[in-house]
Amino acid sequence: MLSAKILEYLSKNLLFENIPADDLQKLDDSLFQVREYKKDDLIIEQNADPDGIYLILKGSVIIKKSTMKDTVDDEANKEVILNYCSKNEFVGELALVSNKKRAANVYCFSEIAKIIFVNTDDFYRIYEIIPGIQKNLGKTIAERLGETSIRAANESSKYKKLYELQLENSMRTTELLKAQKESEKRNQELVQGQKDIKRSAIVETILTMVNTVNYDFAKLVNDAGEAYKKLHPEGSSDELGGILKSIQDKLKLYSDNSSLEFSFDEQGKKIIIFKNRDEV
Repeated sequence: MLSAKILEYLSKNLLFENIPADDLQKLDDSLFQVREYKKDDLIIEQNADPDGIYLILKGSVIIKKSTMKDTVDDEANKEVILNYCSKNEFVGELALVSNKKRAANVYCFSEIAKIIFVNTDDFYRIYEIIPGIQKNLGKTIAERLGETSIRAANESSKYKKLYELQLENSMRTTELLKAQKESEKRNQELVQGQKDIKRSAIVETILTMVNTVNYDFAKLVNDAGEAYKKLHPEGSSDELGGILKSIQDKLKLYSDNSSLEFSFDEQGKKIIIFKNRDEV
C-alpha cells in the first residue's frame, strides 16, 4: 500500500493523470525510489541501456543530444538542447518502452531536483496493475517526438546528427505502437506465468502434505499390521487384515513417487486422486 506522501506525488504526475486514487492504492511504496540531484548532475547517460523511468517531483531537468563527433575539439562535440522537463513530468520513457539505448543525456537543470525512479521490472508491474497509464505514456511520447522533430529541423544546418535524429524520431511513433503491443503480450505472458507458478506452488504444497502423512503414519500402520499377524497368524486375510493391507497400499501413494489429479466424489465434492507415477 502507498504512503500518503508517495500517493500525493503520484497523483500529480502526468504518468498517472486521471488515474483514480483507489487504483493508485493498489501499488506499494517499494516500487518507487526517491532520489535527489544537484545542478548539472547526470541523471541519464546517452547510449546507456534503459534502466527505468524518472518521475520529477521537484525542480527541472534538461535533455541534450551529443553530436558524437570523433574528435576532442569541444566546438565539434557540443550537445544540442532537445527539451526541458519540470515538476510533475517524467523522462526516460522512450528507451524503456522501445528497449533501445538511451538517445540523449539528461541533466539536473535546477539547483536541486527530486525524482522518483522506477526500475524496468517495477514499471511493468505497475503497467500490469494500472493499464490506464498506457494512454498517458503514449500521449506524452507523441508530443515530445513532435517537439524534438521541430528543434532538430531548426538546427540541422549546424548539426548533422540532429538531422539524423529527426529522421529517427519520425519513425518512432510506429515503433511505439509495436512496443505497446509487445508490452501487452509480455503482460499476458507475465499473468500466465504467475498462474503457472501459483499452480505449481499449490501442487508442491499438496505433495508435501501427503508425503508428511506417509512419514507420520506409514510405520505405525505397518507395525499394527505386523502385530495383528502375530495375534492372528491364520487370519491375515480376514476383514480387519484386509483393511490394514488397503491402508498400507494407500499410504504408499502419499509419497514423492505419487502424482495427483483433481476429481469429484459421489456427492459432487472436489477431491484429489493419487496414483503411482508408474501407472500414469
